[in-house]
Amino acid sequence: MVEFGYFASLEEFSPADCLEQVERAERAGFDSAWVNDHFHPWFDRLGDGSPAHGGNPWEWLPAALERTDDIRMGTGVTAVLNRYHPGNVAHRLATLTELYPDRVFLGLGTGEALNESPLGYDWPDYGERARRTAEAIRVIRRLFAEEFVDFDGEFWTLDGANCYTGPDEAPPIHVAGNGATAARMAGDLGDGFVTVYETPESAREELFPAVERGVARSDRNDDPDDVHRTVHLHVSYAETDAAALEPCLPWRLTLKPEVFEADLADPRELQQHAEDVSEAELRETFVITTDPQDIVDAAAAYVDAGFDEVVFQSSSPDQAAFCEVFEREVAPSFD
Repeated sequence: MVEFGYFASLEEFSPADCLEQVERAERAGFDSAWVNDHFHPWFDRLGDGSPAHGGNPWEWLPAALERTDDIRMGTGVTAVLNRYHPGNVAHRLATLTELYPDRVFLGLGTGEALNESPLGYDWPDYGERARRTAEAIRVIRRLFAEEFVDFDGEFWTLDGANCYTGPDEAPPIHVAGNGATAARMAGDLGDGFVTVYETPESAREELFPAVERGVARSDRNDDPDDVHRTVHLHVSYAETDAAALEPCLPWRLTLKPEVFEADLADPRELQQHAEDVSEAELRETFVITTDPQDIVDAAAAYVDAGFDEVVFQSSSPDQAAFCEVFEREVAPSFD
């Protein structure tokens, strides 16, 4: 049975607003909540011209877990390149899983310059970022499974590191990406694969086979069906089309694949790069609607393609109304 996630966007909303949103999302029946992990937001201004937000997910997650009962939570997604050492990530995860058993997961991706360059780190090419990420997963898993770990890798080093508190197995690790390299990594080293902006057809024909190739070479995964497959779907629901469209406009930048590779980290400049992305292009990728059936149909296409979980990143101007629509009309369509 398909699961549904809610995305708490610390770029669009304040940390306090996001706390209220996940409480509401749990009451509406969402299974999971994902939260972005960025140092800088993707944009400087929201659709209404007010400033963007930039909350820290690792400070936010304990508060969100404490204010809810059962909903699973994790990052969507964290990049372990320079600003985080995988040992520090494992330490945080171990504490969270000790406090909230079976409710914590980690989303990992290869990152963007907006997380690294503002802190003075070099921005590596994709190949290095992928190798850093794969090595970080191995480090995190070893810190959960072993004691006093020594590790001398290409990028990361441990010298008798030990996590005293936490379980003996890492919580689920979901590897995010839009290409074959990340999909293979998910099948090989991860518990799940996450993607965004991919069509159901491209996922089924290109990405899922790459996950299977990763499983075939994995020491830990035996069955491709055991790798949880998640898609993040951008939606905005409102009573009028104009109201639904406005909050989506700052996200136009993310429809330009080149910005994910470029050393661009100033949200003011990033927002300027989005000006040549048309409204029509945005509507092709986002579900911008006044009709709940459009949300049902978009989710169904991904479920039919083989995804296990659909995460709604809602830019809806009224998040309570979106949750009501989800509870009343979207979720029952998949019972």
